[in-house]
Amino acid sequence: MPLYQLSSANVRDTTLVDCITGKVVYRTWTPPPSPHSSGASTSRLQEKLSQCDRPTTAVLDYEGQTVAEIVWEGAHASDIRIREDVLKGTSELFDAAFIRVFPDATFLPTRMEYTWRITPDTLTLLDDDDVAVGRLYADCMFVGGRPAPALKPTTGLDYLEFDKLPSEDLLELVVSYLLVSTLRERLYSVTKYVYVTQRKRSIATLRSHATRSLSSLRDNIRRTILPSALSH
Repeated sequence: MPLYQLSSANVRDTTLVDCITGKVVYRTWTPPPSPHSSGASTSRLQEKLSQCDRPTTAVLDYEGQTVAEIVWEGAHASDIRIREDVLKGTSELFDAAFIRVFPDATFLPTRMEYTWRITPDTLTLLDDDDVAVGRLYADCMFVGGRPAPALKPTTGLDYLEFDKLPSEDLLELVVSYLLVSTLRERLYSVTKYVYVTQRKRSIATLRSHATRSLSSLRDNIRRTILPSALSH
């Protein structure tokens, strides 16, 4: 099963390295936004947005060619390019209508019929049969050819593992991972507030409060994914 090491916890500036071959597969790079970039260093998507001052994350392949781009507007993506496919934000990459938010997990489906299962401690990729075909190993060291929890918190690296996937799906899954990563912190904070700081309340009160909070979170995620569609 292909296993990739992420050189940095900052997904906007990191390198995916094949743990078997040691070769760079993809690299993400987010230069400081500038409306006066020279033509030589400006990508095709940045050219369209040359009058804007928004950070753009480029995904480069092993040859250094830009194969995908994400233009950020706040915490969400306003424009995405994956090879020749230009998307109008995350609304065309994720299926917001089928987001499922539960107390212990959030399920975020993609347009390729994969689903990211997000929990406070795990991130798992499911296929259309709900079989796990990918997973994140966070804050690990590499021991005996496998990720193992780091001896001290925050001293390890993250690893992505995919299995039984067509090779042509990898780039889009990497792009979707970059976007999913930006949602996790919000999910953590809401879960902690609802299910930890409020644990002294009665079960009935807690359940009612949790239901309202999770419903609000689901709506917030949909607004993040579909900012333009929900603004009409």
